[in-house]
Amino acid sequence: MARGESGVTLVEMMVSLFIFAIVSTMFTTAIVQYLHSTSADAIRSRSSTEIATSVQSLDRYVRYAEGVEYDATNHTLTMVTPGDSGAKQCVVITYQDATWKNGTVSDYGSVKVKTKPYDASVTSWSTRAVLGSVMNNESGGTSDDSLFASRLFTVDGTNRVVRYSPVTGSYVSGKPVTSNTSTSFTARNVKSGGTAIDFTPCG
Repeated sequence: MARGESGVTLVEMMVSLFIFAIVSTMFTTAIVQYLHSTSADAIRSRSSTEIATSVQSLDRYVRYAEGVEYDATNHTLTMVTPGDSGAKQCVVITYQDATWKNGTVSDYGSVKVKTKPYDASVTSWSTRAVLGSVMNNESGGTSDDSLFASRLFTVDGTNRVVRYSPVTGSYVSGKPVTSNTSTSFTARNVKSGGTAIDFTPCG
């Protein structure tokens, strides 16, 4: 009987299936790795953009502040700055650390800005989010305390220089994908030994 009429043997079929399985596995693995890489790149890009935007926003407030008051316990940074109309306004930066559980973030932190006129009779605040997906937790207990346990805000002894060190990101296949920065803002209008600012209207 001619070869073309005999079909394929069981051994040949098994070899073909084995080769097909290997090729399929390699292809699937490559696709999964590509998707993971793409997801990680997207997270890093988004996080970097969000951090850069928050830096620009916060710098504008701190740069022109006439007074800065830092409360590490309540996670607030209170400032008196010129508003868009030139009149003084109260600016309060509030931040919430991330909650970590079993080495991963169970609840992301955030940074928000509240503003209102520098007037004790005005009690209504305007609030907007500046940064989300914050992974900082200064208390530690994270998967990498050298990165995630950094304090989000610190202020020097003159209350003029504010350091901002956010870490943001998400998880891909159980591994953190992050972006971070550490930058300083200087309140140029805070004068050393000058007249103390009354923060009562901002309380």
